[in-house]
Amino acid sequence: MGRKGAYAGCLIVGMLWSQCACDVRCTPIAPPSLWPVRVHSYQFGSSQAFGQSPAYFPYNVLGAICTTATPTNPCADPCQVVSLGKGGFIVLEFDPPIADGHGVDFIVFENAFRYGNGQVFDEWMIVSVSQDGILWQTFPYDSITGEGLAGRTPTGCTGCSGPIDWQDPSQAGGDAFDLATVGLSWARYVRVTDATHWQPSNRLSADLDGVVAIHQLHSAGLLALSSGFLLTSQAPPVVRAWSFSGQEVEVELIRLDDDKWTIRIAIPAVVQIQTDKGAYLHKVLVPHPGTLMAW
Repeated sequence: MGRKGAYAGCLIVGMLWSQCACDVRCTPIAPPSLWPVRVHSYQFGSSQAFGQSPAYFPYNVLGAICTTATPTNPCADPCQVVSLGKGGFIVLEFDPPIADGHGVDFIVFENAFRYGNGQVFDEWMIVSVSQDGILWQTFPYDSITGEGLAGRTPTGCTGCSGPIDWQDPSQAGGDAFDLATVGLSWARYVRVTDATHWQPSNRLSADLDGVVAIHQLHSAGLLALSSGFLLTSQAPPVVRAWSFSGQEVEVELIRLDDDKWTIRIAIPAVVQIQTDKGAYLHKVLVPHPGTLMAW
């Protein structure tokens, strides 16, 4: 947003918490949290490098939204905001995962603001979600009007008194998304990708302030949600499971129909499933012996 620079992006998985210059934000977010707990992966693009230094990133996208931001005053703190760069992206991880509840389920905050006669200086981002970080569902959008993209709505509200409830879109601002739109009942990962190449040349790069979950699973709630799913695969899936101590445990694969499968497992475990559609990794926290669970 208005800050020029160049950065040769690289894909990095995992973060080193060092060299932080952002005071209270330097402490990693511990789950359970309504804020993302980790940057799973990222790749910065060209055109801007604001907030990308190890002194600021990833701390600037993991905590609360910038409290100085208002609908007419964008945040200018590198400890609070990072530029994606042209075509760049960031993947954030939530623990507990975001859940599909009543209404919208999470809000994405860019750094949009109003100016002049009510115009909005917006910088667009494509929003996608995933349960495993491998298979992604992208929210539908219009690349001409920007409808369905993040980065269109200013942060905060005018005339609000007291602290902002960041989980209330009516006062938090930002752009809200409903998992039902993409057919997911839960998602662990949110990916935001710069989409300013569809905008005028003065939009250099989207700036991510943060993302907040509105609805989430209980910290041990993956099982309850997984029990509503069937695993679909023409070929028999390859299934393995390990206890949390690392010992491989028995897991039973059960065929329900020509291309529908489920499993039975007796203890808490990490389950790896390989199908003709891809690979999946699930953490089963509270199974009951002999209980049939559908994936």
